[in-house]
Parts: sequence; C-alpha cells; structure tokens
Amino acid sequence: MYIKSVILDGFKSYGRRTEVHGFDPEFTAITGLNGTGKSNILDSICFVLGITNLVHVRATNLQELIFKSGQAGITKATVTLLFDNTDPNQCPLGYEKCREISVTRQIDVGKKGKYLINGKNVQNKKVTDLFCSVQLNVNNPNFLIMQGRITKVLNMKPQEVLSMIEEAAGTSLYESKREITTKVIEKKDAKLRETNTLLTEEVEPKLEKLRTERAAFVEFQKICRDIEYLTRIHISFKYLKQKESLEATEKNISNLTSIIEGNKEQICKNKEMIVKAVETIKEIQQQIDEDSGGKLKQLEKLLEEKTKGDASATGNIKAAQGTIDQEKRKIKNLTQSIRDDEKTLVSKENQMEKFKDMFQKLKDADEEDAKAYADAQKRFEAITQGLSTNEEGEAASLQDQLMTAKQHLIEAQTSIKQNDMELKHSKKTLNQKKSESQTKDADYLKDKNLQDQMSANIKQLQAELSRLPYEEGRLEALQERHAILTQEIRRLKSQLDQKNAFRYDLHYKDPEPNFNRNKVHGMVGKLFRVRRPQDSLALMMCAGGDLYSFVTEDDVTSKKILQKGELARRVTLIPMNKLSVSTINPSTVKLAQRLVGEENAASALSLIEYNPFYEPVMKYVFGRAFICKDLNIAKQVTYHPNIMCRSVTLDGDVVDPEGTLSGGAAPVGANILLELEEIRNLDEAKKAKENELHQIEKEIGSIRNVAEKYNAIKSKLDLKQFELNACSQRLALTVFQQNQQEIQDLESKIGNLQETLSAAQEKENTARRKIKDIEAKLADAKGFRERELKAAQNAMKAAKKKSEESKSNWKKREQEYETLQLEIEEIKKSITNSKSQLDEISGNVSNLEENLEQLKDSAKKMAAEMAGMKMEIKSQKDKINAQNKELKSHSLQKDKWEKQIQELELEIKKKENEITKVRNDNKDAFSRIESLEEKYTWIKEDKEFFGIKNTRYDYSKQDPIEAGRKLSKMQEQKEKMERNINTRALMLLDREEEQYSEAMRRKKIVEEDKEKLKYIIKKMDEKKVEKVEKAWRSVNDNFSSIFSTLLPGAQAQLQPVYQNNALHGLQIRVGFNNVWKESLGELSGGQRSLVALSLVLAMLKFSPAPIYILDEVDAALDMSHTQNIGNMLKAHFKNSQFIIVSLKDGMFNNANVLFRTKFEEGAGCMYWKCYYFQVSCCCLVDNLVVRSDPEIVLKRI
Repeated sequence: MYIKSVILDGFKSYGRRTEVHGFDPEFTAITGLNGTGKSNILDSICFVLGITNLVHVRATNLQELIFKSGQAGITKATVTLLFDNTDPNQCPLGYEKCREISVTRQIDVGKKGKYLINGKNVQNKKVTDLFCSVQLNVNNPNFLIMQGRITKVLNMKPQEVLSMIEEAAGTSLYESKREITTKVIEKKDAKLRETNTLLTEEVEPKLEKLRTERAAFVEFQKICRDIEYLTRIHISFKYLKQKESLEATEKNISNLTSIIEGNKEQICKNKEMIVKAVETIKEIQQQIDEDSGGKLKQLEKLLEEKTKGDASATGNIKAAQGTIDQEKRKIKNLTQSIRDDEKTLVSKENQMEKFKDMFQKLKDADEEDAKAYADAQKRFEAITQGLSTNEEGEAASLQDQLMTAKQHLIEAQTSIKQNDMELKHSKKTLNQKKSESQTKDADYLKDKNLQDQMSANIKQLQAELSRLPYEEGRLEALQERHAILTQEIRRLKSQLDQKNAFRYDLHYKDPEPNFNRNKVHGMVGKLFRVRRPQDSLALMMCAGGDLYSFVTEDDVTSKKILQKGELARRVTLIPMNKLSVSTINPSTVKLAQRLVGEENAASALSLIEYNPFYEPVMKYVFGRAFICKDLNIAKQVTYHPNIMCRSVTLDGDVVDPEGTLSGGAAPVGANILLELEEIRNLDEAKKAKENELHQIEKEIGSIRNVAEKYNAIKSKLDLKQFELNACSQRLALTVFQQNQQEIQDLESKIGNLQETLSAAQEKENTARRKIKDIEAKLADAKGFRERELKAAQNAMKAAKKKSEESKSNWKKREQEYETLQLEIEEIKKSITNSKSQLDEISGNVSNLEENLEQLKDSAKKMAAEMAGMKMEIKSQKDKINAQNKELKSHSLQKDKWEKQIQELELEIKKKENEITKVRNDNKDAFSRIESLEEKYTWIKEDKEFFGIKNTRYDYSKQDPIEAGRKLSKMQEQKEKMERNINTRALMLLDREEEQYSEAMRRKKIVEEDKEKLKYIIKKMDEKKVEKVEKAWRSVNDNFSSIFSTLLPGAQAQLQPVYQNNALHGLQIRVGFNNVWKESLGELSGGQRSLVALSLVLAMLKFSPAPIYILDEVDAALDMSHTQNIGNMLKAHFKNSQFIIVSLKDGMFNNANVLFRTKFEEGAGCMYWKCYYFQVSCCCLVDNLVVRSDPEIVLKRI
C-alpha cells in the first residue's frame, strides 16, 4: 500500500484546493525554498494518519492547522490521501477487495473533526486500526523521521538506546501489560491472605470440632455393628465345629473300613503275581544258556578279517588324495589371479551401479521435467484458448469434463451392479461347497495328522535355529575372507621387499638395556606428506640432505645411538631439543605473492602436511624457502630487497639470495618423496589388512562351536522339510483337498469382488464430487479462468527452469558413464580368458577326483560291512545283557510282593483297633449342638451359610477365635460411649464442609490462576530476551551496513555496555578503518548526524512500514553524504515508499519523482519535476508536456 496523491484544502499554508498526484511507489522527494510549505505536505499526511501529538506537526492545537488559524475566511481544513491498495501483502485488514482507499480528515473552527474512508463517515478508532494494521501508528511514529529526532538519538544513554530496540522489537507493550498484571496479582495476594486468616482462625476450628463429634458417633455405630457381627461369627463357628467333629468321626470309620477291604484284595493279587514270576524266571535262564554259545564267536572272527582289508583300502585313498592335492596347488595361482580381477570387477560394477542409478535418475529427471514442461505449455495454451485440463492433463472445456465425469458415474454404477450379482452367486456356491466338504476320508485324516506333526517338528527346529546366535554361512564367509587377507598381506609384504623399504629405516642395536625406542622418530622424509604431487621435486631439492636425516627426541638419545648403537652406515641425527628454527615472516610471504601472484609462489611449509609435534623439525628443514613456478619467478622473489630468501622451482632449480644458482638438469634417480609416499601407503594398507585378519581369526574362534551346532540342526530341518513336502503332495491329490482348494479359490474370488465393489463405489463417489466441482466452476467461470491462467503461467515458468537444469546435469555425467562402461567390459574379457584356462586344468582334477571317489565308495562299502558286523556283535551282547537284567528284575519283583503281603496284614490289624477307639469317643456331640440351636434361633435359619466365602459368616475375613476375645471388650466400650454422643453432628458437618469446600475451590482457582500468570510472565520474559537479542543483532547488522553505505570506509555498531548482554544497555560505537572512537564527541557534526540517521533507519528496516517520511534529515550533511543517503535508500528500502523533504541535489537526484514547492499570492503551490527516464511515472498525470531538454515541467495543478 502506498500514497498515490494528496489533496489539501485550507490546511496550513494551502488556502486553496491543491491536488498533488503522481507519488512514486518507491522514492518521492519534495524540495523548495524555506517557507514555501514543503514540510506542510508531510504534516498533512501525518494529520490524516490521525496524529494526536501535535508537536510532530509543529502546532499547539488543531485550529492552528487551518489556513491562517481560520482568520482569513477559511474556517475548515481538509486533507485527503488516496492510497494504492493493489499489493495483497500490504492490504489493511478488511480492505482486501479495495484497489484504492481514500482517507479524509476534516476539522472546523469550533466544531469536532471527522474522518471519512472511501467517502463514508467513520470513527477515529477505525482509522487508527486501519493504519496500525500496516505498521503506521502515527502516535508512535517510527516511520516519521524528523531532524530533531536525529539530534535526540545522539544524546541517548545506553538504556534509552535499549528502549528504542525494545520498541522496534515490539516488547514495550508487553512491559506495560506486565506491570499492570503484577499490580493485579499483588491485590489478589492481599485478598488471599485475609481469606486464609479467616479460614484458619474461625472456620477450621469449628469444622474440627464437628469432625471430632461425627467421628465419635460413627465409631459408636460401628461398635454396635461389630458386636452383632462378632457374636454371629463366634457362635456360628462354635456350632460349625461341633457339627464337623461329628461328621468327621462317622466319615473316619467308613474310610478305615474301606482301607481294610482294599488291603485284603491286594494280598490276593500279590500271591497270584508271585506264582507267574517264578515261571518267567525259569524261561529266561534257559534262553541265556542257548545264546551264549558259538554264534557270538563266529561273528568276532569274520570282523577281524574285514579289518585287515579296510587298512589296505585306506592306503590307496591317501595316495590318490596326494596326487589331487598336487594338481590343486598348480591351479591356486591362477585362481588368485581370477579372484583379484573379480574383486576389481565388483568394485567397478558397484561404482557403475551407483553411477548408473545416478545417471538413470538424471536422465529420467530430464525426461520427466521435459515432459512436465511440455504438459505445462499445453495446459497454458489450453487455458488461453478457454479450455482447462482434466485429471489426465488433456485440454478440454468444462462442459466436456462434465460429460466425461457423468459417463464415469454411469460406468461406476454399472460396475457396482455387475459385481454385486457375481458376489451373491459366488457366496451361494461357496456355501454349497462347504456343506459338501463336511466329511473327511481316512487317508486324508492320517496324512493331515502326519503333516501337522511334521510342521510342529519343523517349527521346533526353526525355533532352535533362531535361538542360536549365528548367521547361516558366516563361518564359511569368514574362512574365505581369512584366506584372501592372508594372500593380500603376503602380496603387500612382497611389494615392500621389492621397493627395499628397509633402506629408509634406522637399523641399530639398543645402546643400553630397556632402551626406549619411541624416542627415535624416523627419517625426516617419512614424517610429512606432500599436499600436491607436482611439488614433490621442488620440496626434495629444498630439503636436500636433511631429507635422509633421522629425528630423535633429544641429544642424549642421539649420542647413545652413535656411540653404542653399532650402526652399519653413516647417518645424520637431528635431536629435537637442540633445534634453533626460524621461518619466513607471514608479511614477507604476502609480499612475494603480491609480487608474482599467489598461484606462482608459496612458502615450502604451506605445501606439506605433518603432525604438529614435528613442527620444529619441519621449520628447520623448510622454514626459510619459497617454492616457485619457474626460474624467472624464483629470481624475482629471491632477489627482492625486502624478501631475500632461497627459492626452489618446480623443475628443481635452486636460487640463493647470495647469488648462486644451481640446476639445469633433472636429478639423478627416482623422486624420493613419491617413493616414500608409495611405501607409506603400502605399509598402511598392510597394517589395516593385518588388523582385519586378527579380528576375523578372533571371530572364527568364537563362533566355530555354534556354527557346527547350527549346521547339525539345519540338516535335520532340511530332512523334515523334504518329508513335509512329500506329505503335502499326497494331500493335494485327495478329493477332500481338491474340494478345499475350490473353497479357497471361491473365498479369494469373493474377497477380490468385494475390493472391486469398494473401488467402484469409491469411483462413483469421486465422479459425483467431480460433477459437483465442475458445476461450481461453471458457475464462476470468469474467476476460475483467471486463477487457472495465473497458476498455469507460474507452473510453465517453473517447469522450464527445472527442465533446463535437469538437461545440464545429465550432459555433464554422460561421458563419465561411457568411460566406466568400457573399463568393465575389458575386465570381464580378462576374467573370461582366465576362467577358460582354469576350467581346462580343473578337468584333470575332476578325473582324478572321480577315481578317488570310486576308492572311497569301495572303502565305504567295506566300512559299512564292518559296521554291520560290529552292530550285530553288539546286538548279541546287548541281548544277553538284557536277558540278565530281566532275570534280575523278575527276582526283585517277586521279593517285593512277598514283603508287601506281610506289611498289608500288619496294617489291617492296626485299622481294626482304630475303629473301636473312635466309636467310644463319640458320645456328647449331639447334646452340645441342640443346646446352641435353642439359645440362638438364627442358627437354624443361617446354618447353611456358616463358613461360606463372601457371606456374613466368612471366616477368612474374621478369625472366629479372635472374634470371641474382641466381643467382651466392645460391649464394655459401648456402655461408656452411650453417655456422650451428639446425634446432630453428621447433619451439621455436611453443611459446613460443603461451604468450606466451595471456599477452598475458589481459593485454589485464584492460586492456580496466579501461578499460571507467573509462569506465562516467566516464559514471556524469556521470549522478550530472545526477541530483544534478535532485534539487537538484526538492527546492529543493518546499522553497520547502512552506515558503511552512507560513509564508505567507516564502521558502526551497537555494543553492550556489560559483557555481551544487550539487556544492560547499548552504546553506539563508531570506527574508521577498524580504529574505534572512544566517544561520539570525536565526530564532526555531519558524521554524528549520519550515525544517528543510520541507527534510526536500521530500526525501521527491522520493523518495516509501507511508507516512510523524512523531513530534512540531511540538513547537517555535505553533498557527498547526502548522495550516499539517496543511494542507501534505493539499496536497502525497495519495498517501502519514501517521501522525503530535502534542499540538496544529492538527495533528490536519486528520487524517481521530485516535487518543487513555491509560494504564490500568499499560499503554497506545487510543481512536479521528474527525470526523462521516468516518463512511465509521468503518464499517471494529466496535462503532461514533454520537452527535448532533460526535464519535464508540469504547469500548476
């Protein structure tokens, strides 16, 4: 939203109606001589916005705003602002549909003023709400920047600057609301204290007394109930015990009689079993005598002959196996070669797979995006022609889409009817089949039970496998990986031996016992890495002989090695504690790089990587040298009077500042640094393989036993699975099973039909919704087409951009994809050739293995015969042992029966004596029971419930014996309490407690509300801190950026006065070229104004408004600073309208539209001046005169 025009009539110096049109949406300037009414234009805008603080419009009362205070015949002042409201992001609430908004304010001498919005009278609040909804609160005018405000900012204290930040962040309103809320809480606290005192001193003592009396009355009632309850428990238990005693006596006599009869029957049975056992013993003894004869001896002789033949066969097998092993060793080398190629192939194929997926995704994305772009174009063209796109993306009119949707509805309804009929028929057939399959044949039941049994066994075996912590094939995979790693480690060791890696190690004998070899750190060349291979020759020449020196921790270690280490060759040792190092000054390095370019010269230290521990050694070797691109550059660097350091070229030429130059030919021998890097890589790879091998050996040892157990169970499982499959096949051939299969097919068909029916119903609902949607679109065809056209245009632009990006990404990767594909084909050819050679050699091994298998089969047959003989011998021996055991068992059983007969006869005599004793003891039971029934009449009514759980006579809840002891005590207590009981206590207490509970409930609500308010205040305080911190950092960044724009080379910031906490206050700091001023007093007047203006604008940028008004903010600035302000406003405030009053060309030359004021005939008037390149803005105004000069001057409106 921005101002399009201002109409003044009788306002301040504008006595006659003056219309000012053509305000620019971004930057409008107003200039003119002093006193011609420039600022009155700004005052009129503030006047309409509803200002109440008239100081901002330079008046003490509203009458002073009327032309000559109403003394010149003009008694009212009217100002109208016309706003453009086409931007939906800045529309005031409730005015989204108005493309223009007209706001008028009118005041009259001696009368109340009035407001009009779009020609309708409204109240002041509605106007205020309108402007506040778009951040135009004129009574807190952040959008209004007067020259006096600039001066005020300069004199602010840290807390006042912080207040401005809080105002910009929007937290000042929260502070005022928080203070009001705190006062309310304090008042509520005082009221709560009074309530607590009243409750504690009056209400609670009264309640406590009533509770005591109620408790006494309740206790008395409880005692009466307990006496009744305990009496019944005690007497019923006593009666029940007498009855149980009598019944138990009779039952005991019956049990004893039954035991005697049973014992007599058992004696007769035992005597019969003894006779049978004697006969069995005689038969077994006779069989043993027959089996232990000549048959066993004959079997043992045959076994001895077979054993000799087995030994001969074993020797032949070992000889054949040796021949096969010899052949296999011949093909082992070829197998390793194939394995290496396959490993490379797998790596390339994995790389190809990843790359292929990525390439295919890029290609698919390109095709999809191209298709999407084409579809978007078609959709845009269709909508342009008055059509729209349907669900398939085809162009069609809304009428055609409506017809199609109705056709879909008819098809869905037809499908529903057809599927419903077929579903009913299938259900009927299913019921018939189920009734036919009620009977099962015997074979099916037998196989079905067998199938269930085997399935249970399989599940049990599978459960055992799942419980084992082992993954199938893991042991074999580890063993295979173990063999591969062993071969690779052997290969790496061989490569290290070929490169004579031992040459670069220090070989010495320990000069003393327990010598610490960690103090010898190795050769200098092995202690660093070269960042770029092309620098290796230059670094080698730079290091010279120091490259082959060995580093030790201290000079003592060096002496011991030289004196007692028995070195085989001359070596140079560098003790780290005796090094005196110096490096090139960083400023010298920068000078050299400025002299010849950063890419042509660098310090030697910057081209290597090393452990910080060895930094003194690296500085000692490389610290005073440059590495240069060529000889000419090396001479420029070395001989520069401010550098004078040794330089080495990439070709190995050395330039010394003393004037010597060496080089001209390549060094003899290989590049030692490249060779050391290769050796280092091989050694690291070997160590990594050895660590992996160690872990694999450890894992193999830990899982070997589990793997063997897993494989044994797996074999059983496979066998059971085979048997289950055979059983299942037999079941499938039975008539019952075929019938069951038809039932399953029908059930599956019914399920599919139900799903199809649901889909058809959903299609019907979708078609109905589509018809309703299209009919709604037809009702609003114009609006629908505009929205569709805009959406299609945006979609087409987005699809075009995405399609171009996808095509570019695909083309970049096409060459890489083809190269990798050729490499894979070459590796596959190599593997195929190697495998053909391996197959040829393996054929010979296969023939030898066939011969070996024949020998093994022969040996197995012989072993099977031997095993059969051994089993037969063992069976014969086991049979004899079993017969002996059976004989012994029958003898023991016969003895046991004889002993049992004696024990039973003794038991019969004891039981007969016990029956006589029990009958003599049962005399007085009947007389005691009759006495209790006469005294307590309720016994006859309730005796069936005595001792029953969950009744009043449940003895598990109350011990009857304890009840008798409690009964006498409670009767005494009852007599004492009857004298002091208040029977009204229950009624009074209920009423008082209800009132007390209501009071406490209200009190609790107040306290909870208080705690919630405190919690909300705490959270809001935290959010306030976050908001202020965020506002400070944002304003600080904008402050620095704007000030740097206004005053190039200068810096400004808002610095907290205490540590890094902005809440203690902020002070303004200014610096020039990173030198910070101690106070603003050191700045000139113009600089101070720029500082204050930058801070105000930074705060406005943090909380932007659609319109900003600046009144001669550049008064204290020179022309260059004024020009910078204009540039800054264009750079930082593109989304707001600026209306500026200025007298300087540097400011208004940046404006898109310039107004000039002039005082004519005692009243102000306005002219409009704009630049020729802004003719499009001028077209908004009537009576435009275009001239050939660079200005356009309009006649007075």
